[in-house]
Amino acid sequence: MKARIGNLASAMLVMLLGVHLSAAEPVPLANNPFSRPPSAVIPEATPVIAEDGSIQELDLRATMVASNDRLANVAGRTLRPGDEVQGYRLLQVYEDRAIFLRAGKQLTIYVKPDLVEDDE
Repeated sequence: MKARIGNLASAMLVMLLGVHLSAAEPVPLANNPFSRPPSAVIPEATPVIAEDGSIQELDLRATMVASNDRLANVAGRTLRPGDEVQGYRLLQVYEDRAIFLRAGKQLTIYVKPDLVEDDE
């Protein structure tokens, strides 16, 4: 009797799965659950002004400080200390800033973009 009930339950399960698997293609999601929501605040890159009054061309977007690695994102390019970009050599990376060297002068750039309200 137990074997018959087990066989019957197995047959019903196979039928249910067969109906489920033979259904039409799954409906695509209306929204991507991994996409970021739109932001009401748009960061605007601000020029860096050196001590001599000249405008610097570097756009430091982010830094990452880990126990064994330090990285800086300059205009979308990931740099490690010693790498060069636009004539600047990256010397040090901290949580809120990066120090570069150009023509024998050090330049410290902070990751603090001015935020501009979006009026749209």
